[in-house]
Amino acid sequence: MNSPLRRLVPRTLFMQMVLLLAAAVIVAKLGSWYAYMDERAFAVQQMRVDDTVARVAATVRVLSTAPAALHTDILEAASSREFRFWRDAKDTVGHRPVTSEAADARERLRTLVGDAARDVRLKIMRPNGDTADAPNGTAEILFKVSVLLPDGQWLNAATLQTASPPMVTRSAVFSTLSAVGMVALVAFFISRRISRPLRSIADAAERLGRGETVELDAAKGPDEVRRAAAAFNAMSARLHRFVCDRTRMLAAVSHDLRTPITNLRLRVELLEEGETKSRMLDNVDELRQTAEAMLAFAREEAGEEARPADLASLVESVCDDMADLGSPVRFDRAPKLPVVCRPAAIRRVIRNLLENAVAYGAAARVAVVPAGHEVRVTVDDDGPGMDPAELERVFEPFVRLEASRNRRTGGVGLGLSIARSIARGHGGDIVLENRPQGGLRAILSLPAMPPTAERAARRAAARHRVPWIRSAEMPE
Repeated sequence: MNSPLRRLVPRTLFMQMVLLLAAAVIVAKLGSWYAYMDERAFAVQQMRVDDTVARVAATVRVLSTAPAALHTDILEAASSREFRFWRDAKDTVGHRPVTSEAADARERLRTLVGDAARDVRLKIMRPNGDTADAPNGTAEILFKVSVLLPDGQWLNAATLQTASPPMVTRSAVFSTLSAVGMVALVAFFISRRISRPLRSIADAAERLGRGETVELDAAKGPDEVRRAAAAFNAMSARLHRFVCDRTRMLAAVSHDLRTPITNLRLRVELLEEGETKSRMLDNVDELRQTAEAMLAFAREEAGEEARPADLASLVESVCDDMADLGSPVRFDRAPKLPVVCRPAAIRRVIRNLLENAVAYGAAARVAVVPAGHEVRVTVDDDGPGMDPAELERVFEPFVRLEASRNRRTGGVGLGLSIARSIARGHGGDIVLENRPQGGLRAILSLPAMPPTAERAARRAAARHRVPWIRSAEMPE
């Protein structure tokens, strides 16, 4: 079961690399920026403390040398919106314990004012009243200073200042975005270099599954890509050699069986007429048909290469041939639907499905329709249908269901088995299903040609002046 979070994860290698690298850069930038801002906040706070100490010391020295009548004017001149001075009979700091930082600042202030002050008290606080012994980087710091002047009055000072600069600044945003942009650019080229060979291998594997002859260029790319391409080419060669050896062996066996079968028939013909002779001739004919079917299949498998073709035109040509022979076959016209196939083998598959529909269902209605990444050929008949338990068993070799559909002879039981083998060799399949309104439906599905491959095939055909779209319409 896919969770909503898993569905948000990108599926392409490019996007995964970009997001992972961008996340790593952002985390690294935030960590380094936090460390930088922490050090900067400490330096800024120290500067604020030093500035407050120097400003209070200067004001005390001025008051100690100025006449008392000017003290009010001096305090107003020294005060600002952020920094306020006033005289009072009591101090504003009190005797609460101070932090080590405040104690150091108090000692520096005591040294600067010298004999101009009888007592010095200093507090560094947060706005809520807690002492500023928290980690550096607090948003605002409240400085309170009380200096006991020689006349017994307290000079109080208070200032609320920013202890650290804002975390989010234009420079931080620009630095992060520029780093992420560079990483995304690098990830784009890296992922393209990695994903392109993977995509080529995937496309080649799909074409190999459709029966095409595929060979990758093992002389380009990094060593890993070259080894993967070489391994794929070796696998393709082994598979091709295995299929060819199997096909040649099948053809040889089928061909060698024809001579003894012919001799056996001649010997049977010499027997006296009777039921035994008739049965023996039927058996010999069945053996001959089996050998002929296997030999025809082996010849088609070994003698044809897959190429682009229009499946609609191919099916229409088979339907026209059967209709010309008087078979009740009707074809629903369809647009051009290009596939990569061995046209003669696919014609054999379609002809087998049509012959079964006519033989067991009285008529055949054929349609070619696109279905996502597939192209489907449907063959409907008006017969009695089939037991659902037998829909899959009929594809086994030498299986005939005469009792379930019709007593007419249906061949040697290799037609559907060979047809499915051919379809699966093209990367497709054949399935049977009972129609709700009665009759049987056979569905042949083949992989549709991707638009990019279709355009490439059209260009190649144009260069060689070959009308590839209707290349399937050729005589048997």
